[in-house]
Amino acid sequence: MTLPHIFANSLKDALSPNVLWVTLLSFIATILFFVGLIWVVFGGVESLTLFVGDWVQGFESGLEQHWLLSFLSFVVIAKTLIMVLFFLSSAMVVYYLFLMVYSVIVGFFASYFIKEIAQKYYPQVHFKGIALPQYMWLLLKALAVTALLFILFSPLIFIPVLNMMLLIPVFYLFHKLLILEVASVVHSYAEYKQIQKSYGGQSRALSALCFALTLIPIVGVVIYPYYVIVVSHFLLGKTQALRDA
Repeated sequence: MTLPHIFANSLKDALSPNVLWVTLLSFIATILFFVGLIWVVFGGVESLTLFVGDWVQGFESGLEQHWLLSFLSFVVIAKTLIMVLFFLSSAMVVYYLFLMVYSVIVGFFASYFIKEIAQKYYPQVHFKGIALPQYMWLLLKALAVTALLFILFSPLIFIPVLNMMLLIPVFYLFHKLLILEVASVVHSYAEYKQIQKSYGGQSRALSALCFALTLIPIVGVVIYPYYVIVVSHFLLGKTQALRDA
């Protein structure tokens, strides 16, 4: 199946009642998770607002106390630009943190529509599944590499244009979670390693196309199940070819 066919068929599959229900329930569950997190950590929205206000004031004071930025703070445009970059970076972090939590919640239901796709398009492919210890190892390794990449690129957070490189660790985690979402259901560990070795470049390109869609505000996050379906078609097709060889 060619790439355009994968995206076209995935769109049809994403509009099925099962996938739409998973999308709706996962999105509501993610919102409830963050609402609950706000209440547990901050004691409510009002307390969060006060916390953010104090944090912003502290950040501004920190800018003014730094010898270089204290000079720049006399230039209103420079100070405003720094604050805008700060809030855009913070918004990006919250946006993609929401996506990561949402993807985990979708993952609890993903096996249902992955199996539905397999039965409809790839009936010869039987699911094996990666053993839990091996799955946890792959997941922890992905999280560790992501953390290291964030540490590596964090000095760039307030440098215009270069701070976009912070999307590299975000994309890395997005790619790993998306592939594992499907591979952990379909493949054995050996098949996972073999397919990633043979088609790693193609899977990263596919993930990159899906990641580009996440840049569409809100919609790009909500349609995460669509990305899972796209990757399902790709990996199921490669798995079928591998087992038939």
